[in-house]
Amino acid sequence: MPDRAPLPPHVTMPLLDVVIRNSLDVDYQHVAEVRKAAGGSGAEGPRRWRSAAVVAVFGLLLVVAAVQTRASAGADALARDELVRQIDLKRDGLRDANRQIGDLQDQIASLTTRQQSLTHTENSLAARNDEVGALAGYHAVHGGGVKVTLDNAADGSSDGVVRDEDLATLVDGLWAAGAEAIAINGIRLTVTTGIRTAGSAILVHDRALRPPYVLQAVGNVNTLQSRFVETSSGIDFLGLRSRFGFVFAMNNQTNLRLPAAARPDLVRAKPVDAKTEEVAP
Repeated sequence: MPDRAPLPPHVTMPLLDVVIRNSLDVDYQHVAEVRKAAGGSGAEGPRRWRSAAVVAVFGLLLVVAAVQTRASAGADALARDELVRQIDLKRDGLRDANRQIGDLQDQIASLTTRQQSLTHTENSLAARNDEVGALAGYHAVHGGGVKVTLDNAADGSSDGVVRDEDLATLVDGLWAAGAEAIAINGIRLTVTTGIRTAGSAILVHDRALRPPYVLQAVGNVNTLQSRFVETSSGIDFLGLRSRFGFVFAMNNQTNLRLPAAARPDLVRAKPVDAKTEEVAP
């Protein structure tokens, strides 16, 4: 069997290589024919054309780069100047803020000192107010003292009934003996307290009391009883007790608690500053 003739290259070559090679060959042939017809050599012309094109493109790129660089430099300078201006403004604002902070800290320190002084003054005045209120009877107090019980005579005679002046004499004797606070049946006595009779009852601060009368007197528990019997009012009361047969007892107490009296409202009376004014006689 005769040998087969070898296949042509365009048959055995991959399709893509065939297309590319044939296309390039046709293009090169066409260009060569055109240049030959124009009298050119076919090789020197393309090289010159290519060089000129490369130089032109490179020159154009240089021009564009120079223009962009100049524009960018101007924009960068403006941005830098604006940034510097903003930094200066922020620095000035920070300096002013620090100055204000310093001023505010000085004010806070001054106000703190002033507040401490006012707090000390307030505490002193509050303590003084409590002391004066306790002496006047308008603050509750506690402490040692004596408890006194007074009642009508056990025989029920009319002469043995405790009267307002009898109770007042007993109270005067306790004040004179050194009592600092006195309450009768839970009613705190003050400088304005009146003890008087209304019918068959004794009134204290316009409140009717019934026997027995229980008096609480805060004072020196070691001397209050002994000093009571030495006062003129105490001696007078003890005489009345012996004469009319009152039921009477006085005992020491270590912890008495006396309530505060109701504070009156001042309408016309005004306090006077002793340092700046003198009270007219």
